[in-house]
This record gives sequence, C-alpha cells and structure tokens, in this order.
Amino acid sequence: MDITTLAAALEEIEHALQHFLNEPDSNGALLEVLHRRHATLNEPYGFDPDTDALRQRVWRDCVTVISNLELTPEAQAAMSEPMRAQVQKLETLTRGLIDLVGPLGQKH
Repeated sequence: MDITTLAAALEEIEHALQHFLNEPDSNGALLEVLHRRHATLNEPYGFDPDTDALRQRVWRDCVTVISNLELTPEAQAAMSEPMRAQVQKLETLTRGLIDLVGPLGQKH
C-alpha cells in the first residue's frame, strides 16, 4: 500500500472526526468516512515499531468508533460524552499519525 494513500485516508478521517465534534448532526458522515477509509490503516507499511503500533491503535479505535456509532441512536451519539471523548481521542491519535506519516509520503 502506498504511503500517500494512507496519508490521504488519515486526512479524510481527521476531517470527519473534527466535523463530528463541531457539528452534532454529522454522525452519518463520520460513519461513512470511517467505513470507507479505515481498512487502509490495516495494511502493512513497514514502519518502525512505534509508528506501526500507532497505526494499529488508530485502526482499532476507528473500528471501535464505527461499532459504537452503529449501536447508538443517531440523535444520541453526538450528545454522548463518552462518544465525544472517544472521537476526540481518535482525532488526537490520527493527528499524531499524520505528523509521522506525512513526511514519509513526501519522500516518495
């Protein structure tokens, strides 16, 4: 898998996470992006162990957010403090991975 593809997926995921946090009615948009893009995170990229561990963590957290959004009625998801905390954590991890992967994608 191409690192630039991973970087693009991460950017789109981060944008959807921020949108969810700022727009309470954007559950469907976040769910659609996560469904479409999270598999890109589960590909082998040959990163150093720390970067690879973060990539796996972001992937697992994406899967968790997908599951929780699918189980929570749409009107309640954005208002739920645990859901918002989970999305904020995922946004922070995603931003950290973008900071690590972005320069690698520019080298290719």
